[in-house]
Amino acid sequence: MEVKDAYPLTLLFLSVMRAWVGQTALWPLVLNVSLVFAVLYLFWRNGGIGGADVKILTTLAIGEGVRIWVVLLVACVVFVLYSLALRKTRQELPFVPAIFVGALLSRFLDFGI
Repeated sequence: MEVKDAYPLTLLFLSVMRAWVGQTALWPLVLNVSLVFAVLYLFWRNGGIGGADVKILTTLAIGEGVRIWVVLLVACVVFVLYSLALRKTRQELPFVPAIFVGALLSRFLDFGI
């Protein structure tokens, strides 16, 4: 349940490149990323998620823009589904696989945002 720093750094590089190529406006991007970080930081401080989840979702917010909220919603649904299936075998479950599936599903299903 540990995520090496190389993964969020790689994701940060890819997200910045995606925002740069897409010529995303700077101030809306900064506000959205700041809001994502603030919300996730509060969850982390209360023990709801891990630090790697905050790093990954914040860096993903740079490339996804407003779609990060869809990614987060889909990741939460996926997490609830697999936590219900595994609740008797494990006490703690990683959230990163749910983030991965949420990012893929939101990209391939294109929810219109």
